[in-house]
Amino acid sequence: MLNAYNLWLVKKNIDPSKKPKLREFVYNVAYQLLEDFGEPTTNIKGRRPNPMPDRIIDAYSRHYPVHTEMANGKRKPRDCYVCKHTTRRQKKRTRVVIICNECSIGLCIVDCFRDYNTLKNF
Repeated sequence: MLNAYNLWLVKKNIDPSKKPKLREFVYNVAYQLLEDFGEPTTNIKGRRPNPMPDRIIDAYSRHYPVHTEMANGKRKPRDCYVCKHTTRRQKKRTRVVIICNECSIGLCIVDCFRDYNTLKNF
């Protein structure tokens, strides 16, 4: 900064009695840099909130229940993902023939489908 200050004084032909102090020069340079390239920040401490999973955003416009593929004339059952991985109720194994068209995972049609596509922690 000292070299930049001296070069600026020589280039501008500033009268030595009216020259700004080095501290003022540094402040002005920092202010101009922040003005051009700085981004406002917040003083929030702690963890940043996690963004909502993609399955929750626009849940009703893209996600809808469909049947699983046919295999030998029968629907191919899958495990319900919510029943198996839930934290709100007792875990259980439920075989289902309904999947979410967007996520391609098995879900019970009654509560699990709604919970998976609307709640972050089901």
